[in-house]
Amino acid sequence: MYPLNWKADGRPCLVVGAGHVALRKVRGLLAASACVTVTAPEASAEIQQLAEAGRIRYRKQCFAPGEERGFALVISTAGDEAAARYLSEAADAEGFLYNAADFPALGNCTLPAHFERGSLMIAVSTAGQSPAFAKYIKNWLEESIPEDFGAWLDRLSALRGEAKGKIRTSAERERFWRAAFSSDVMALAASGHLEEAEEYIRNAMGGFGAES
Repeated sequence: MYPLNWKADGRPCLVVGAGHVALRKVRGLLAASACVTVTAPEASAEIQQLAEAGRIRYRKQCFAPGEERGFALVISTAGDEAAARYLSEAADAEGFLYNAADFPALGNCTLPAHFERGSLMIAVSTAGQSPAFAKYIKNWLEESIPEDFGAWLDRLSALRGEAKGKIRTSAERERFWRAAFSSDVMALAASGHLEEAEEYIRNAMGGFGAES
């Protein structure tokens, strides 16, 4: 397996099935701004509501070969092994991403359990062997990683831009970032004292800039 973050913005994605597993996949795709189509002969109330609100397209029919064409990502959740095997072969031939939530071994990609803190995303994968274990680890990390780390990442991004202009050599930059991620700074960030953490880094930036 090769880990990869995929920009789903505006990309056409097909979900086969419309039960509770499909709903989780649809919600995740919508959160990533994908264009979602669901195909299934029957749909849960939540899937129907999303369709009625115009947030997804819903095709009230069983999956048919060829329906996958034009989609960048296909996810199967219906428990139809024949359809899953067809999609596995089609994914190889046509080059689209295929996640088989119902028959994991047939897919060419897995969707990790994940959570976000602003622009910070933490993902956990078991290569499809145990989604429940991945969810357990994800929940454990979610409880451990402070909410303020998302806001801290935004500040670090801005500071990184400033540091590039002030600190010229790679050796100085390495020393600067070691200081920026020191236990004292990260403890301040974790406890929500972002102003103090930023001030510490700015002082370090001034010192390294003067030395370079």
